[in-house]
Amino acid sequence: MFLLEQLGNQTLAPNFWEVLVVNNDPYLPLALPKDFSVSYKLKLMEEPKPGSYAARNRGISEAQGDIIAFTDSDMLPNPEWLAVAFDKFKSDNKKEIGILTGPVPLYYRYPDNLTPSEIYEKYTGFDFEGYAKEGATGAGNWFSYKSVLEEFGCYREDLKSNGDTELSLRITSKYRIEYLPELENRHPARHSIEDLVLRYRRILGGTYSRRFSSSQLGFLAHTGNFILRRYRFAFKKLFTLTSKESLAILRVCNAINLGAVKEYFHLVRGGETKR
Repeated sequence: MFLLEQLGNQTLAPNFWEVLVVNNDPYLPLALPKDFSVSYKLKLMEEPKPGSYAARNRGISEAQGDIIAFTDSDMLPNPEWLAVAFDKFKSDNKKEIGILTGPVPLYYRYPDNLTPSEIYEKYTGFDFEGYAKEGATGAGNWFSYKSVLEEFGCYREDLKSNGDTELSLRITSKYRIEYLPELENRHPARHSIEDLVLRYRRILGGTYSRRFSSSQLGFLAHTGNFILRRYRFAFKKLFTLTSKESLAILRVCNAINLGAVKEYFHLVRGGETKR
């Protein structure tokens, strides 16, 4: 609801765009309050095939426009979000842009009283500028021509995580990726450690499916390096932050690494990756 309300504040005239909401939860049908109304074209649909990438592909196929914008249901784009992207694509006369992306700053439930997981994300967050330098982006702040997405077969629906990285790297092997600082779309920091652990287990699972499903030794090395990076980060913060923040980060890193170990054994024993 917050996202739909925020989109109503976009400065780009509503006749230039539409919003497609694709629900992928079979146990929670999509419905809006009877008194809810918006000033833009809004279409709600259900995608029964499990996975966010199947839902995004459904949205791509149903979209009427030439340019597709992706965001998540809990994100809050700036009022100029669509207008900035529209102007950039309008000047792309040779259609050289494969992906347009921008910053994803965090917002907090209670800014003056952060939970341990929010403290952790405060110092990690999303580095969309760094992703773009490597030719990748996340689906929370992504614009592409519909024709480009279709050229590369859209998202791989067999993946449950890492699908945005996989597709964006394929696209940027041929087309340009651009990062615009003014193309801002805010994301909530994860409030609980459990949510953060699940996020990293999903990421590990996506990496396993994308790169290591036929190399358990390679996945072992990747997981070990993942764990070492978390502890290296935590121990550095012990000397640079207050004890409250540094100990919170260490607690979170312990939980994430325990989750990584569990996910490693779960996957190499043939378990399913997390959604």
